[in-house]
Amino acid sequence: MMPTQKTKKILFWLGLSLPMLALVAMTWLVHQTGGQFNNSFNFVMQTYKLLDALEQTQSHIVDAEANQRGYFLTGRQDYIEPYQHAMQAIRDDLVELKKLTIHDASQQSNLVLLEKLVNEELVFDPATVFVPGQTTTNASVVTLTERGKLKLEHMRRILFQAHEEQQQALSKQQQRAEEDVVSSQMMSLVLIVAVAMALIMVVVILLRLEKLQEFVTVCAWTGQVKFQGQWLRLDEYLKKQFGISVSHSLSQEASEKMMREIEELNRPENRPPPAP
Repeated sequence: MMPTQKTKKILFWLGLSLPMLALVAMTWLVHQTGGQFNNSFNFVMQTYKLLDALEQTQSHIVDAEANQRGYFLTGRQDYIEPYQHAMQAIRDDLVELKKLTIHDASQQSNLVLLEKLVNEELVFDPATVFVPGQTTTNASVVTLTERGKLKLEHMRRILFQAHEEQQQALSKQQQRAEEDVVSSQMMSLVLIVAVAMALIMVVVILLRLEKLQEFVTVCAWTGQVKFQGQWLRLDEYLKKQFGISVSHSLSQEASEKMMREIEELNRPENRPPPAP
């Protein structure tokens, strides 16, 4: 069954519009994919930076507590300078962590709690803690050691919670990134199919135009058209070649000629004699 003229027009405009729409959609898809990739990359890099900062903070807290406990037990000034360096590192770490988690309310809460514990448990004035001549007993050593362990346990718990929350956020981000990749692949496949269909339509249109450009052989005597080795009437040729249905009528010239012939036959001198 040959397509109708309306169907051909629809195919023609689809063949022209689909590549343009596919091009626009692919441009948008590339832009979206690039933005998603940049966001995921930035998030992953910031997450690893945050995790590294958490580990450094924990290491500095351990150093500060160890030097604090060493000073409490011995009163030696050798522990003060390492303690002060560790405390300054902790303060710098907290500032950096707050910058990295500025948009994360949960992590900000963890840092507030951690900073509070640091100020309560690790900050001290060496001049008011150690009394010259004081003797360290086994009981005081055990007490300070147990208290130091408890301090570290509380701070490690907060750091562990912050670490786990960030790991969960990273896992969710990776899952979203995978879903975005699958979605982008599906959209790319749909666009490829659309472009392929558009190309097929364009090829069909070009083939039809090529047929239109072919020379048509017309009989000079009968007006028939030669098509695939057969001589066809013009209406048959149009029907087979282009699917065009033809209706018959009379032109002005043909109708005037027919009227003249009828009038000529109706003249008295041209009438046949009556039968005897």
